[in-house]
Amino acid sequence: MLIAMADSQLVNATELIRQKTIPKQLVCPCCQQPVIYKHGDRRIAHFSHKSNAICAGFSEGESQAHLKGKLAFKQQLEKMGQAAVLEYHLPTIEQRADVLLPDQQLILEYQCSPISYSDISRRTSNYKSLGYDVLWILGDRHLNAVNRLDGVAKFARFQPRLGFFIVYYSADRRQLKLHYHIQEVAGKVVSSVQFFKSLSDLKRFMDAHETPKQPVSSPFQARQSMLNQLQRIHRSNVLQNPTYRDMVTACYEQGKLFIGCPLICHGKWGEGMPIFKRTILCWRVWVVLQLFSASPAEISNQRLNQIFVESVQQFGQQFAQVDDYVRFFQMEFKSFIFSLRANGYLRHTISGIRIVQSPTWFESYDQKRRIMMTMRPEVC
Repeated sequence: MLIAMADSQLVNATELIRQKTIPKQLVCPCCQQPVIYKHGDRRIAHFSHKSNAICAGFSEGESQAHLKGKLAFKQQLEKMGQAAVLEYHLPTIEQRADVLLPDQQLILEYQCSPISYSDISRRTSNYKSLGYDVLWILGDRHLNAVNRLDGVAKFARFQPRLGFFIVYYSADRRQLKLHYHIQEVAGKVVSSVQFFKSLSDLKRFMDAHETPKQPVSSPFQARQSMLNQLQRIHRSNVLQNPTYRDMVTACYEQGKLFIGCPLICHGKWGEGMPIFKRTILCWRVWVVLQLFSASPAEISNQRLNQIFVESVQQFGQQFAQVDDYVRFFQMEFKSFIFSLRANGYLRHTISGIRIVQSPTWFESYDQKRRIMMTMRPEVC
C-alpha cells in the first residue's frame, strides 16, 4: 500500500523518500495495525503490514505493477487539474479505493490480480451504494479477458458511442489501451483498439463528439468467419466435446441437426452483442426451435414474452459493470424477430405473430458448408 498513518496523519510512501527521518509509529489506515516502510532502487516505495494481520482494506503481496499504476493515475489526474486521493478507505463497506476522484464521485480500481465475478460485482455494488461510480482498469494479467465472453461480463462497461468497452493499463509500458465496440462475431469476441499515453488522452477520445467508426465486416470476411465457426462446431461434435452437447440434444429431439441450423441463425454478418454465456448462435437456434416447432401457427404476445424470459434465463450473461443489462437481450430478441419477419418466416398480428413458413435446416455439415460458400448471408 502507498498510504499509512503517523500521528493520526496520512502519509504517502513516495513522499517519505525526500524526508530525512521516517516516523517510528506507522499504522495501517484500515486496521490500525503496525506497518513497515519499504523502498529500494528497483521498487516503488510502499508500506506493508508487520505481521499477517487480518485487514479487510488491504491485502499483502501487492505487486509493483499495481503500486506503479495507482501512483501513475494520481499523477496524471493531478496534471489534469483533478483532485485525486490514493487508497481512500471506506469503512462502512470495508473497502479501500485505489484512487478516488472526490469532485466526480468516481473511483478508479486498477485490477492486476485475479478476481472472481462475485467479488467484482460485490465491490462494484458496494461503491454504487455509497453514490460512487467505478471504472475498473485492468493490468497485463487480464489481457485475454476481452477475448472471452465471461471476461466481458465481468469487466466491460457500456457507453452508447463506444458500445461495450474495457480499459487496460500496462505499468511497464506506461500505456493505456481501450477495447471498444466489443462484439461477438461467429463465436469469437472482437473489438476495436486505441492506445493512449495518459488518462487525459483517453478521456478526450471517450468524450469526443464524433462517434468512432465501428468496423463492418466485408461479405467475404463474414462468410469466412461463419465457415470457421461451422468447422469448430463440426470438430466439437466429432470429438464429442460437451461445448454444444445440450444444443445438439435439443435439435436431435426435434429431428434436426444443430450444425444444420438455418442460415438466419448466424445473422447477417455473424455479429451480435457479447451478452450470451456461450454464443449468440446457440441462443438463436433455441429461439427458432421454440417458435417453429410448436403446433399452433399463431403465437401470442404472452407466449413470445415467455420465450424471451426463458431464453435469457438459459443463455443470458449477467454483467457486473452494466446496469439494466436486460435491455440488451430485449434488443437482440426484437431484432431477431424482425429478421425472421423480413425473411418471410413470420408476420406480426394484433395479438402476436403468425408463422408463415419454417426456415430451412440442412441435412449435413458438408451440405451447409457448400451453400454458405456460394451465397450471401440472409438479411437481418
